[in-house]
Formats: sequence, structure tokens, C-alpha cells
Amino acid sequence: MPFGAFAHYGAAKAALNYYSRTLAVELAPSGIRVNVVSPGLISTPGSDEFSKANPGFSRADWLRNIPLGRIGATEDIAEVVALLVSDRGKFLTGANYAVDGGMTAR
Repeated sequence: MPFGAFAHYGAAKAALNYYSRTLAVELAPSGIRVNVVSPGLISTPGSDEFSKANPGFSRADWLRNIPLGRIGATEDIAEVVALLVSDRGKFLTGANYAVDGGMTAR
């Protein structure tokens, strides 16, 4: 999702997503899967610090935009990664998984 003053961040994410899809196609014949996990707001010491230092990015404001109604936990990300690296994810490649409580669905 685009945010003002974050063009460099958005450009880097877009490049990474395109690069990963290209790698997924190139490496698939070798049995190598490539996916991206894009976390939303996850409760970490770093996100706490960022929120305190940047009042314009308060947790309350973010929470209003998360359809599932909660801030993510590191375990939410770990579960998706565990799926992707397991045999259960053996047919998943070339995708970006937004683990954000539905925020980007808005």
C-alpha cells in the first residue's frame, strides 16, 4: 500500500516482488520454490519503537485499518513460513503472501 514519503520503500518492495516471481519461474525446473511473505503490522520491539517515535503512525490508527481487528504476532508470520517450506506447500511458488490481517484487501 502506498504511503507518502515512502516512495523508496515502495519501489524496493515492488522490485523484490517482481524479482521473486522471475526467480520462481527460472528455478522451478530445478525444484526450487520462491515466494515472498509481506507482513503487516506485527508486534515487535522495533514496531513499538517506531510507533512511539512517529506519532503519525500510531498503533490505534493502524488497528482501525486491519479487518481482523488485531495486530499480528510473530507466530502469524512463522506459521505461513512453516507452510511454505514444508511439503504442504510443495505446489506454491511465485506468490506474495500478505500476512496482514486483511489490511491490503481494503
